[in-house]
Formats: sequence, structure tokens, C-alpha cells
Amino acid sequence: METTASPPTTDGPAGRPRRLTIADIAARAQVSPSAVSFALNGRPGISPETRERILAVAKEANWRPNYAAHALSTARSGAIGVVTIREPEQPLWSASFGGHFLAGVQAELAERDVLLILHTVADLEAESALYDRWLGERRVDGVLVINPETDDARLAALESLDLPAVVVGDVRDRSALGCVWTDDAAATTLAVEHLAGLGHRNVGRMSGDSHLLHYAIRERAYRDALAAHAMRTEQRTLTHDQHGAEEIRDLARRGTDPLTAVIVEDLEVAVQLTANLAQLGMSVPGDISVLAWDDGAAATLLRPSLTALHRDIAGYGRLAAQELVRTIDGGAPRSLQGTTTTLVARQSTGPAPVR
Repeated sequence: METTASPPTTDGPAGRPRRLTIADIAARAQVSPSAVSFALNGRPGISPETRERILAVAKEANWRPNYAAHALSTARSGAIGVVTIREPEQPLWSASFGGHFLAGVQAELAERDVLLILHTVADLEAESALYDRWLGERRVDGVLVINPETDDARLAALESLDLPAVVVGDVRDRSALGCVWTDDAAATTLAVEHLAGLGHRNVGRMSGDSHLLHYAIRERAYRDALAAHAMRTEQRTLTHDQHGAEEIRDLARRGTDPLTAVIVEDLEVAVQLTANLAQLGMSVPGDISVLAWDDGAAATLLRPSLTALHRDIAGYGRLAAQELVRTIDGGAPRSLQGTTTTLVARQSTGPAPVR
């Protein structure tokens, strides 16, 4: 960050302290103002000894950069934006993903003295309008685009704006924007192969919103993996509540081709489902196996503990923030794989029951 001025250290008008300037630091360190600028901004051009002396003077004076002056001189706001679409009173994301992802983003930005602005809107149109307003107000320097959809108007809107953006999702074949993405197809295949190896032949899937791009990627990989192992799946949608548990129970107790396993694409829902199945007299994994997406502490808080797909979500958030900062600094758009998924086998998956 280019520095300009600093916080109060000496007396100013009306008894208020005056901000220490680069010239003040230069006088105290007995160097030129340009040397101070080089030292404070980490640039080459001065000796290590001179740099250490300048930094020592700045530290002793409790010097900090003047961010207001920095913003005026560089047209930077020192903030990035993340916008989510949600219904009123609904959580932003599942805790197993969203909380860890944002923690990674925030950790990376905090190290760079960049602020995170988190905003919610009702729909894609409102989000595109917000980006346009943010650009006009110079509110943020760039945005992370969350949960891309299969037909997503935000992508074209951002391509036409002079607002740096990085998409969190695999849009390599549909947008010129840079993106960081997770291995959804490979992870789906890993889950199906785990269940196939345990002898399961009829598997259910509890998934999220069908309009989201990662849903479509997982769905395609899911169907391909099932076909490769001569497995089948229930065509109906499995709901995320007590009725869903009742439906799974009925499918598992069916006389012909019973359901023997279910993949749940949210850890909290998998925990709830497992508890509901127990209340209905179903044994996990004796009667049915449960495999959760996105590992976390909740996976081991109940018995049986949950087999889960594990990925470094906080690291994914860090990488997304790093890539956006690089884009803001003028880097060309590119796509990066942000996570690699592994499967952690626990108690909730076992051999398919013989009926």
C-alpha cells in the first residue's frame, strides 16, 4: 500500500495532535523523504541498515498509514465486497462451508489491511445493480462472486464493468472472469466409489438448489459415477426435514431394490437426518449408510460419527481473496483449483445390508 501520512504525535491547532508526516519521519531518521517512502512501502533502493532505522523511528512514533489520503491518491477504497442472495431471516450459507470460507477470506484480507464488506440481496438483478452502484461510489476495489448459477446474468454484467471480480466456482467454460473452483466432479465420484466399494447399488442424494452451477456439476458426475458402477438412484427429490427421513425409511424398507445409502450435501442436514432416522428406528449404517459433504466438528459429535468429504475450506477462502487482490493489482484473469477433496471414513457408512 502506498503511504502518505500518519496518526497524531505532535501538537496541532486548537490543542489537537498533528499527524506525523513522512517528512517528520525523514527528519527524525536523518534521511530523505523518498527513502522513508521506500522503507514504509517495502520497495528496494535503500540499504538494509537505513530501512531498519526508518522502521524503528516509525514504530517508536506509533506511525500508521493515512488511509483516507491513500484512497484519494490511488482511487482505492481498501475494501472488497461479497454479496449473497438469501431469503429474509435465512442463514447466509451452511455453517460447514460459508463460515469457514469467509474466515479464510477475512484472515487473508486482515493481513493486507483490506476490509471485507458483506452484503445480502434478494436476487441476481439486485446483485448486479449493487455492483454498478459500488463501482460508481468507489465503495470497493473488487468483488468475490459467490454461488454462480447455471444461467447467471451477473457474469456478463461484471464483464462489462470496470470492477475487478473473481468467481468462486468453475466458470472456465462460460465467462472471461477469473475464478477459483473446487473439485466438485472428482469429489462426487469419490463419494460414489466409496459406497460402491461397500456393495451399495441403490443410492439417494440430498442436494441443494438445482439452479446453482455446482449442483449441475455434481449431478452430472453423480450420474456418470453411478453408471460406471452399475448403480441406480431414486429419481424423486429427498427433502431436508423429518419428512425426508420418513421417505428414506420407507425407501430403505421397500421389498424390492431398497435404498441402502444416501449422500447428503450439507453437514448440518446430515447430522439432523441421522438423528431423525434414529428416532424412526433406523440403524445407521446397519439399515442405511449416510455420507456427508464438507467435514467439520459436527461430524464427530454424534454416534455414529459421520463419514464425510473433507476439503480445506478456509484455505479456499484465502486463495479466493489472494486471487482477487492480484486481479485488483492488474493481474490477468485466470482459473485456479482451490481445493482437493479427500474422504474421511467413519461409522456412518458400512456394507450394504443383505435383505
